[in-house]
Amino acid sequence: MSVATRASGGEAVAAWARVESAACARRLSAMVAILDVRQSADDSASREQWYLDNWGAVCAEIGAAQQITSAAASNQLLVATSLRDRLPRVAAAFSQGQLSYQLVSTAVWRTALIKDADALRAVDADLADALTDWPPMSKERTVDAIDVFVDRHDPHALRRTQTRARSRGVDIDVDDASGIATLWGELFAHDAKALGRRLDGLADTVCGRDPRTLDQRRADALGALATGADRLTCLCDDPDCAAAAPVRSSAVVYVITRDDTLTDQGDVTARQDAALDGEQPRMFDKPVRELTLAEALTDTDPGELAATAPGVMIDGPVLAGPIIRRLALTAAIKHVLHPGTAPPEPRYVPSMALADFVRCRDLTCRFPGCDEPATACDLDHTIPYPVGPTCASNLKCLCRKHHLLKTFWSGQGGWHDRQDPDGAVIWTVPDGQTYRTCPGSSVLFPELCAPTAPVAASITRMTPHATAPGSGLTMPRRGTSRARARAHRIDDERRLNETDPQCQPAGAAPPF
Repeated sequence: MSVATRASGGEAVAAWARVESAACARRLSAMVAILDVRQSADDSASREQWYLDNWGAVCAEIGAAQQITSAAASNQLLVATSLRDRLPRVAAAFSQGQLSYQLVSTAVWRTALIKDADALRAVDADLADALTDWPPMSKERTVDAIDVFVDRHDPHALRRTQTRARSRGVDIDVDDASGIATLWGELFAHDAKALGRRLDGLADTVCGRDPRTLDQRRADALGALATGADRLTCLCDDPDCAAAAPVRSSAVVYVITRDDTLTDQGDVTARQDAALDGEQPRMFDKPVRELTLAEALTDTDPGELAATAPGVMIDGPVLAGPIIRRLALTAAIKHVLHPGTAPPEPRYVPSMALADFVRCRDLTCRFPGCDEPATACDLDHTIPYPVGPTCASNLKCLCRKHHLLKTFWSGQGGWHDRQDPDGAVIWTVPDGQTYRTCPGSSVLFPELCAPTAPVAASITRMTPHATAPGSGLTMPRRGTSRARARAHRIDDERRLNETDPQCQPAGAAPPF
């Protein structure tokens, strides 16, 4: 680090990159150390087939420490354990700052199918010698170069691209800034033809005065198809139009907004709504070649400031007011009320009104770094019921994985949580560190985070099963341990390679 501090220019960039890589290697080593402690604890073997096993609990801990999801933490932990147990020479170069995390993680993935110890040692030695001298390469060329060493020592361990048909799929990329998503997919040609005809049919269910272009109607038709609608709602504003009646969706998408976003009828709002449809307006009012420089640099369409507040889709982006008002044409509107200082409800399962409030307040799982949407979460009593009441100050959203973590690992690893009246949750992890998570609505809808009635634990309602979290319950179990399942996947992929003529090593007997 002292060298990096004294350096300047490009030399400083390179020096700090080495420091960053060495620090990353130490961070991964710390993750493995936590796993070792967990797996060496009493009864750790009995927890290997828990749904939330030792590995899962460690991923939750390191995910909380880095404010990342448990899935991202699991990927890092897999790289960390593979470097220590399978590629020690690559790990040594990484710890000296000679390799980047991206490079070593690629090496871990591409060598994952090697089972023979001698072959693995040989590949590790070749990679350690070569990786530090390789020039900068694209991801594809890096993969190809690593595969050369794998193919040299264990051809059946190559990870191969499947056929084009097996790679079909659909990707949806949501733009958080615009409220628009990009859809890209590959599907069978006959299905694509049928989809195109279906979209054309739905696009033609409006009258000729609808302001949308054909492309816009086809895009909206795809949304209608997704929600189970058999036609589009016409936007011609003619009360006598037969196609103007709203089409109610059979799908459920939760969007939170304010009343004035839906009720504002001002001129600016009307112009914003109209701007969603029709042809793209011309940027200039005459041909570009006839513009002066001053005219070309003048913004002829500056737009207007947002007339109403935006909203947010649970498990989705922030949506502008015009998009929310368009959604409201086919949506059921439900008001969410802040419970204020209302007394606790006299039951374990909260009422629909209270459950809706908690989900809208939290938006996501309240575990540090988790982004599971509130609609897919359990409602957890921070102080277990019946000692803890059923009220907003004692309820929060937890995904099933982190709900199980709290319930079954509180006694094993020291997980504890407490909740403030404004919905903030303070977590204490096994090593004593604390992490505070605030409700997801605190930025856009801070009124939902106004304090509710404080929690008062009821000693008189304490029962034997309430004295210990998880008492009387059992952790759901896996059919097989995580390590065994991973080994089965490796064996399956190797068997496919062994039967593929293209995967036979050089000099092998011909298949005839």
